[in-house]
Amino acid sequence: MSMTDDAYGPSLEGLVLGGRYRLQRQIGAGGMAVVWRAHDDVLGRSVAVKVVAPARAWDVRLRERIRHEARAAAALSHPNVAQVHDYGEMDRAGRVFPYVVMELVPGGTLLARLSAGLPPPEFAMRIVAEIAAALAAAHAEGLVHRDIKPGNVMLAPTGAKVVDFGIAAAISPGGVEEPEDDVLGTPAYLAPERLIGDAVVPASDVYALGVVLYRMLSGRSPWSSEDTRQMVEAHLYIPPTRLPPIVGVPDYVIRLCHRCLAKDPDQRPTADEAAEVLARGAGIRVVNDEPTVPVAVPSEPTVLVRRKAAAATAAPGAAAPAKAKPRWRPVAAVAAALVAGGAGVWVLMERPEQAGAGGGVAAGTPVTSPAPPTRSGAAATAQPQGSADPERTQRVPAAEDPQVTPSRAIAPGTAVATSSAAAPPTAAPTATTPATPPPAAVERTFSSAGGKVVATCPSPVTAELLSWTATRPYRLDSVDPGPAAAPAVTFRQGNRAVTVTVTCDDGTPEAEVA
Repeated sequence: MSMTDDAYGPSLEGLVLGGRYRLQRQIGAGGMAVVWRAHDDVLGRSVAVKVVAPARAWDVRLRERIRHEARAAAALSHPNVAQVHDYGEMDRAGRVFPYVVMELVPGGTLLARLSAGLPPPEFAMRIVAEIAAALAAAHAEGLVHRDIKPGNVMLAPTGAKVVDFGIAAAISPGGVEEPEDDVLGTPAYLAPERLIGDAVVPASDVYALGVVLYRMLSGRSPWSSEDTRQMVEAHLYIPPTRLPPIVGVPDYVIRLCHRCLAKDPDQRPTADEAAEVLARGAGIRVVNDEPTVPVAVPSEPTVLVRRKAAAATAAPGAAAPAKAKPRWRPVAAVAAALVAGGAGVWVLMERPEQAGAGGGVAAGTPVTSPAPPTRSGAAATAQPQGSADPERTQRVPAAEDPQVTPSRAIAPGTAVATSSAAAPPTAAPTATTPATPPPAAVERTFSSAGGKVVATCPSPVTAELLSWTATRPYRLDSVDPGPAAAPAVTFRQGNRAVTVTVTCDDGTPEAEVA
């Protein structure tokens, strides 16, 4: 659609929205919105501006939903989510067109990449793991995308970025439901509950994620359909075709894909779990922090110590360095004013100076040299105090004893430490190799609609449930913690039960939810 059509009135090219966003050229269009590349005249950056399509401008409820979603999505900050910067409304031809200003992501879409051919399995798992991580962050903020598909995923140089949180995920504010014939989304990725009028839930995004993963691993859809009606029937009634074993794809990733495509949303994994499993399949190590209790953090104030105060704490008998003209007198004057005014306490210290050769050690003080012997075994000469390099690591050969000779800076009669020539050489200690500790057992947390389960593998083929917590309104019905080949826990709500069964594959716990 050209921006010169009569729906918007005169061409939008060159129009400045909100006093700062200068529209440059159209870069995309769809049923919901038209996308423009624009320049932010205030911050001097390129942005993407999505203007509601003329055919939807009459929908006042849609305008309210978009405003609500833009405010919520603007608070969502995640490296795999295209950031929402601003929201505004454009008045054209007597009508109001909402627009959302978003991050302009460089790179092509995942759809374009799939059109070029099947990606490598590790790349596919990494990209879908990043999409899942973005969804997990959104779900934690109470947001549901509702239109996850390859066309809404950009492949930026830094990784995948999910776009269209600003318009495609317009959530009805205040619990207002959409009309039954107004379903936002793409038919090939719509979860069954979306098609029968149920409320939108995070599991709907996970279903679409499973379709994307299936396509990226196999190159085809989970169902064979010729039109939209057949596709809708497949989502509602037909189980997806089982994925065959794929070289480079672990079995637990195949199982995860089919769990995502479960008809019952309660049987699907969370986006968090999907991100963790896929990252592991792609060879990415996932390290989660442990929960901590907030504690008071002591302050670490910066203190400047006055040179005279530092000299007062020096050892008795130490020679004072030569007095130099201080360079901090103006600072000291300001500090004195601050102290007098009660603004704070500052103690000033001059930069330390090295002691001269003549200001060294008093007669009668025992001295040993820190310097090691030379490679030829010749005695090393003691250095003047304070001249050694504290950053230099020195090594003494184990078969030789270091010898020390008096320094020229030491007065006659000074006691000097020497090594005994008659003493036998000291043998080098025998190095012992510590035993390699056994690998730590892997613990994983599995989430379901009924509750969470933490499990481990005490052996490569046995599993053990460490803890289990029901999620309201579910309650614990039964549990077999193991260790066993397949320990399980069942959560129940009325006549609905969710069973989590854990097995171990080479020491790594996996879960099936039924």
